[in-house]
Amino acid sequence: MPPRVIDVPKTDPGAYNPGRMAGALLQAQALHAREALIKRLHELATLVKVDLKSLKTEADVSAYIHKATALLHTNHARPKNT
Repeated sequence: MPPRVIDVPKTDPGAYNPGRMAGALLQAQALHAREALIKRLHELATLVKVDLKSLKTEADVSAYIHKATALLHTNHARPKNT
């Protein structure tokens, strides 16, 4: 079954006002974004602390690369669909 397409109306041109004070929703979104970044920072710090000389087997190296690649892919900028 093909994906269902939902039409979303365009935002009014005047809806965004860069000088307007941010509301509670935007402040909450910024907080959630920061928490997600902190989580990623902890994950990155954990991987960077690994002594690469301690990776002795192919399984050790494979697990390390798997974790590193997964972390890098989640932070990769996605191209915009135009």
